[in-house]
Amino acid sequence: MKILIADDSMTSRAVLEHVSGSWGYDPIVAEDGEQAWEIMQEINEPLLLLIDWEMPRLDGLGLCVRIKEHASSCPPHFITLLTGRTETKDVVAGLEAGANDYIIKPFVNDELKARLHAGKRMLELQLQYKKAQDVLAYEKEVIENIILKMRATKPFDTKQLRILDNPVEKVSGDIMLSAFKPDNARHILMGDFTGHGLMAAIGGPIVYDVFYTMTAKGIALKDIAIEINRQLLEKMPTGLFLGAIFIELSPDGNSLSVLNCGMSDVLIYRNTKLWKKISSSLLALGIIKQGFDDDVVVNVEKGDRIYAYSDGITEVINENEEEFGQQRFEQLIEQLLISQAEIVFLSDTVNKFRAGAEQFDDITLMELSC
Repeated sequence: MKILIADDSMTSRAVLEHVSGSWGYDPIVAEDGEQAWEIMQEINEPLLLLIDWEMPRLDGLGLCVRIKEHASSCPPHFITLLTGRTETKDVVAGLEAGANDYIIKPFVNDELKARLHAGKRMLELQLQYKKAQDVLAYEKEVIENIILKMRATKPFDTKQLRILDNPVEKVSGDIMLSAFKPDNARHILMGDFTGHGLMAAIGGPIVYDVFYTMTAKGIALKDIAIEINRQLLEKMPTGLFLGAIFIELSPDGNSLSVLNCGMSDVLIYRNTKLWKKISSSLLALGIIKQGFDDDVVVNVEKGDRIYAYSDGITEVINENEEEFGQQRFEQLIEQLLISQAEIVFLSDTVNKFRAGAEQFDDITLMELSC
C-alpha cells in the first residue's frame, strides 16, 4: 500500500521512508504540505498519509482540511505527527480538522507500526465496503430498469385521464393502471405499496400482469381484486402490502363502481365543487384473505371529475413540520378546476408548500373525466 510521508525535516523523511518501506509499504515523500497536496491530485494517489503538523507553505492541519474537503467516497486515512504539540487542545484541533489518528514525536517504531497497520486495516475495510456498495448500486439499477421496462410494455390507456407521478426514487411504490374491457367498460387501479423505492416497487409486476390479463378477458373488478390479493399473500413477504383503489366506469360513462382498499378517500367533483367522497371499507391487499363485495356504485354525469391519489401528497411536510393535509388538498383541486389549469398545478403548489423540506413518500394522483 502506498503511504504519503510529508515532513520538512530531511532526517525525519529519511527515517520514516526507511522504516515504512521495511514494513511493506510503498513510501512517497514530500517536503511540505503544498507538495503533498500536489501528490494527492495524481491518479491512484496514496490513501495512507503520515503528515507532520509543522511544515512551511501549508502545515499538516491545513493539508488535512483541504484533503477532507475534496475527499471522494473513499477518503484517505490521515495520521498527524505532533512535534511540541502535546496539549489536549492540539490533539482535539487535529482530530476536528479531519485527522484519523496522531502520534507524538519522538515516537517508538513499534507504536508507529501499529498505528499504520490500524490505518491500513481501516482503508481495506473502507475499500471493501465501497466495492460492496458499487455492486449493490449496479444490481439495484438493473432491477429498477427491468421494473420500468415491464411497466412501459403494459397497455396503459390514458383516455380521459390526467396523471401526476413524482416518485422519491427511480422507481415508485405507487402504481397506476388503466385499461378497457371488451365491452368498453373502463378499469383503473391506483395502488400504494408500503414504503417507497425498490422494495415497494418489487410487487408491481405481479399486479400489472393480473390486472391487464384479467381486464382484457372481461373479468369483473372484484374478481381481479381477489386474485391480486391472493397472489400478494402467496408471493410477497409479510409486511409488504398494497393499498388500492379499483374503479370501473360503465361503457356509457354513467355509472361508477369503486372498491377502496385502505387508501385515502376517492373524491368526486361536480361543477368544480366536491360532491362526494368514497372512503375505504376494505383492508389493503396482501394482509389477509378477504372478500371484495363492498363496492360503492355511484351515478355520475358528464363533466364529473374523479380523483384517486396516494397519501404522499396530503402528507407532505414543510420546513415548519406542518402537513399539507386533506382539507388544503381538497381546496387545491377546487382551485384547479375553477382555473382550468394543467394537472401540474397540483404538484407545483405542493412543492411550493414543501419548499426545501425533503420528500419522504411517492406522490401519485389520477384525474378521471366522465
